[in-house]
Amino acid sequence: MLLLRVRHCSFESSLWKSSREQRISHLKNILEGEVLLSKSKAEVVELLGDEYNHYYVDRWKYFVTDLKSLPYKMYLEIEFRNNAVSVCRVKLV
Repeated sequence: MLLLRVRHCSFESSLWKSSREQRISHLKNILEGEVLLSKSKAEVVELLGDEYNHYYVDRWKYFVTDLKSLPYKMYLEIEFRNNAVSVCRVKLV
């Protein structure tokens, strides 16, 4: 499992959208809390922005950070079922 030293903070939509450098500090709250669970696509766009995700697709990705020590980029992946968030996870690409 990948271990990162990250200072976690509560989720703030404005910080997520305006500061990509701080996105990793919001991940724990998003993944463990109920920030996105059961939200509609419109609500997710309001909270996280659109970042070129299409409404007709049920799997969205949001860039989180480049991992300097590994040749990967980290993304937040969100799956929708019936226009509601069903799963949020971290994906390395």
